Amino acid sequence: MSRLFTLDAFYEAAFQTDHDFNIVDCNARAVEILRTPSVQALHGRNAADLPFEHELSAEFPTYLRERLTVVPFVVIEARVQRDDKTTFWAEIVTHRLDDGSYLVTLRDISARIESLQHAEAANERLRAMLRDRMEFVSNVSHELRTPLTSMSYALANLNRGICGILSEKAIGYIERLRVDVNRLMATVHDLLDLRQLENGTLTLHCTHTPLHHLLKASVKALAIQAEMKQQTFRLEAIDTELYGFVDRQKLERVFFNILANAVKYTPEYGTITARLYRQENVGVIEVDDNGIGISSEDLPRVSQRYFRVGSHVTGTGLGLSIVRELTELHHGTFAITSPVPQTSQGTRITLTLPLCVPPTTYIVADDPIFTETLSVTLRPLGHHLQTVTLNDILKERLTATVPMNFIFDGDLSQSTVVNAICTLRRLPTFAQSPIIILTDSMDTPMRNECERWRTSVRSRSISAKELSDLLAY
Repeated sequence: MSRLFTLDAFYEAAFQTDHDFNIVDCNARAVEILRTPSVQALHGRNAADLPFEHELSAEFPTYLRERLTVVPFVVIEARVQRDDKTTFWAEIVTHRLDDGSYLVTLRDISARIESLQHAEAANERLRAMLRDRMEFVSNVSHELRTPLTSMSYALANLNRGICGILSEKAIGYIERLRVDVNRLMATVHDLLDLRQLENGTLTLHCTHTPLHHLLKASVKALAIQAEMKQQTFRLEAIDTELYGFVDRQKLERVFFNILANAVKYTPEYGTITARLYRQENVGVIEVDDNGIGISSEDLPRVSQRYFRVGSHVTGTGLGLSIVRELTELHHGTFAITSPVPQTSQGTRITLTLPLCVPPTTYIVADDPIFTETLSVTLRPLGHHLQTVTLNDILKERLTATVPMNFIFDGDLSQSTVVNAICTLRRLPTFAQSPIIILTDSMDTPMRNECERWRTSVRSRSISAKELSDLLAY
């Protein structure tokens, strides 16, 4: 076999073998790294035996030959045994030469492997610490949620006068307590959501949800906090409701966190404006404030976990990061601009969410005045309105492709109305659909029967707001 190169030119241990992987020559580095007496001591050994405790073991020569018919060289990492029985990690590269012989180079990578093992061990310790931390946070959050929920119910009952008429001063204190309880509850929910986001167990339970109605509820929930700072809180009106296929509770938290941040970082007598509008197939939610704003240096980090702006030390620094992550889970986008465009102060937070088709509301009535009155109320909610007869329902002539609501004129035959409701509830498509009966003359047994079929019975003079709230979710 002719000598095609100088093995001493290699920095790594280098071996030339015959077609059966028997070593015919090697360099001085090979003697050094394998701790053999001389170059001659390595002659005749089989290079395929260099990998020690390798998964391929006896099949290694066959594996090399097969692989080297399709690729010019093969690289493996394996432990190698020296002549003094010690072992080390090596990178072994086998090249196929033109005359059928092989060139094998061997590099000691023990330091690299050891560093990787130390890094992996450190990472595992860090992961364990993070798991322990999040487990602790989760346990504490669950422990806090129960008493906070009880406090919230107790304050609501006091506000309703369950313990008698309260003075204006007492009501003021109760409202402040309620605000603080809600703030703590929001923090607890943030921590629980963070836990689920980190371990990948957070699940969305999506329904067709009116976005403006949800935004309005969040504005109302923070009205007391804004009043305490004498801030002006504006929610711009919308001509027609927009619907998103979202997890209502999660999105409510998103809106609440954005608006709470605006209240927090806006000074007394400041202004906060929220708006929702359509932009092609997405709904755009914008919240503007004229508060302290965010510096250009902080802007890229403000939605990172635990980051807080300015000298404020209250809060967990989780609000906006959870807003961003929950919005992205809904296939939406999150952006922060500071200052507010066309001004020199404040912050604008912009969310986009995919829109979905609005629900269809069936009006079951014979009275055209009843139908028109309801239509005037429901059209601004964005509902698709259709009028059907009791006979259509009883003969199961309805098909559903989107969420549906049903409003019955209670002046129809009440027994037939109940039969129609029973028919709807037995159909899987309409088992959870909101059903409302509007009537001023229903006896108690019939009312109880309707409630048994999860049907709301309300007065024909129901206010537009109450009707909107009943159909909102």
